[in-house]
Amino acid sequence: MYGVNESAQREGTYKLLRITDIQNDSVDWNLVPYTNYSGIVEPYFLQKGDIVFARTGATVGKSFLIQSPPSRAIYASYLIRVRFVLPALAEYIKVFFGTPCYWSQITQKTVGTGQPNVNGTSLAGLLLPLPPLNEQKRIVSQVESLLKYIDEIDENAVSLENTISLTKQKILDLAIRGKLVPQDPNDEPASELLKRIKAEKETLIKSGKLKRDKHESFIFRGDDNCYHENVDGKSVDITDMIPFNLPDSWEWVRLASLGSVIGGGTPSTSVPDYWDGAIPWLSPCDLSDYKGKYISRGKRNISQKGLDHSSAVLMPSGSILYSSRAPIGYVVIASNQISTNQGFKSLVPIVDGMDEFIYYTLKALTPDIRKRATGTTFKEISGSEFGKTMLPLPPLAEQKRIVSQIEKLFSILETMHG
Repeated sequence: MYGVNESAQREGTYKLLRITDIQNDSVDWNLVPYTNYSGIVEPYFLQKGDIVFARTGATVGKSFLIQSPPSRAIYASYLIRVRFVLPALAEYIKVFFGTPCYWSQITQKTVGTGQPNVNGTSLAGLLLPLPPLNEQKRIVSQVESLLKYIDEIDENAVSLENTISLTKQKILDLAIRGKLVPQDPNDEPASELLKRIKAEKETLIKSGKLKRDKHESFIFRGDDNCYHENVDGKSVDITDMIPFNLPDSWEWVRLASLGSVIGGGTPSTSVPDYWDGAIPWLSPCDLSDYKGKYISRGKRNISQKGLDHSSAVLMPSGSILYSSRAPIGYVVIASNQISTNQGFKSLVPIVDGMDEFIYYTLKALTPDIRKRATGTTFKEISGSEFGKTMLPLPPLAEQKRIVSQIEKLFSILETMHG
């Protein structure tokens, strides 16, 4: 239904919504002008679930879903109002009005050169895919979830690829702050997880499988409500180092407290039988175009003899491999035993089931890790500095929910990328 052909006024009986009042898919009703329309007004009242559609001018095709209109608001003649037999359809149709499928049809139906326009008949003839009502609700929920993250990204992002990359980083940032999935009070808190890690570490040390960290630390919140770190038996106030607040069931922890930080090494290339063995051996260049989360092999293999004649270590599956130089920030999880050159610093977690959460956390923290790199010829993160990386640690059960939600959202973003 077309709107009323009335002029806007500073005061009047009814609010008069115009095309120009719709900006960035929102309306500030306080700024919408008035009109004293004298005809039969009831058919023109806007209500929740209506969609208004710009039928002429440079913004032809732009739409807006009415959600909380004033009680006496009508709309101008350059808008077409769409009202559905089933109001529950409105949110899904609004999503459709943002798709290429919709815009391609609008472009074809637009007539006029000086002042392009689309009439009500053309709008009524649009073809659209109609899923079951329950699936419509799931689609709308998923779209809103993604748009919530995208809206927080710089409006100057110029390409879909950049937008997706920034959206992923935002999702990771929310994940490590405890804002991606709700907390469950039934989860075992992270403090208990840390106790298990400490106990398992002591067992490995006593059996000779692990060396004791000379500077092992423990972060805790004191009675003064400040954060402290116990290092070498001394407590230091580190409140100023805590970047953000965490949910009550989470803990701050140094990366080295979660496992063993291991470097890599390269044997001499002058001895051929060091190479072409059966042990996968990675260098950072192997990951320059690698998109996967898990990795099983590199471009070269090393022999056991080559492993023995270098500082490289054969790491077990589940180890998190992090490129510490040239460039800093490639991260993968070993899906089998693997070795690396000295361009990696890797973490072998003590407790199983944490590798994927640590993987995504390191991705989220990479911009900060890079700032701590040192060197003149090239920047590098040392093993000790890498081990000092401060991580937010949620309960183990919540870690799994976070990883699941991240991968669900990332999968949808990759589908958008095509």
